[in-house]
Amino acid sequence: MAFFTVSSSLIGTVFVVRALGELDYRHSPALRVEMDKAWATGPPSAVVADVTGLTFCDSTGVAELILALRQSRTLGIRLALVGVHGTLERILAITGLRPSFEVFGSVEEALQEA
Repeated sequence: MAFFTVSSSLIGTVFVVRALGELDYRHSPALRVEMDKAWATGPPSAVVADVTGLTFCDSTGVAELILALRQSRTLGIRLALVGVHGTLERILAITGLRPSFEVFGSVEEALQEA
């Protein structure tokens, strides 16, 4: 069975969501629940999605990230991705979605921009 966990924390006014493991059709709803917490938090000045710990991401995982991007734009809240690599990096590049996201190498870098 595939492993996936998602957690979140508030660092100052920035909501940070951390995803670990395989983000696929079975686990995408858990990411959505955590991202929904971000939009409902106060609202935050920015949301940082740390995907450094992802070992796999399929099209439903990418769809959740696109949904989060749309929500951030609708609400006027900055969304940043941290640690994009592997399958996710290839999917974003192939689909031309990479420029749509702000991408940083670390949470610290993303927080500096918040």
